[in-house]
Formats: sequence, C-alpha cells, structure tokens
Amino acid sequence: MAAMTAAERQQRYRERALHDPDGALLTRLQVMIESHAAANLERICQQEGWAKRQAVEVAINEIAKALQCNSGE
Repeated sequence: MAAMTAAERQQRYRERALHDPDGALLTRLQVMIESHAAANLERICQQEGWAKRQAVEVAINEIAKALQCNSGE
C-alpha cells in the first residue's frame, strides 16, 4: 500500500473530526474575529475552564434561547 499524501491525511482527519468523543455530529466553523473579542474568549475559557468550542456553543445557545429561536434542547 502506498503512503498517503498530505491531502489524504487531512481528509481522514476531517472525517474523524466530524464526531466528538461523545459521538455528537459536529459542523466546522471557521471565522475571523476582532482581537478584543478573541482576548475576551481566551479570558472566558481560562476563567470557566472551557475549550473555545464550548464557550462558543454556550454563547450561541444562550443568544438563541434569549431570542426564542432555539432549535436544540
């Protein structure tokens, strides 16, 4: 079997990354944010002991709940 190319390895990684360890289906989100918001995100994560993903999910879900457009739990 031939060695995988970098593109093939990246494709495999992305396929595996679509599921978190608990089996939840994930969606890729890639955004650029202002440095002030990024610094706030870092501080929130440090203070709460969260990963960035968790902080973003909490923020989105809280806003959706406040706007009464929550389609989740």
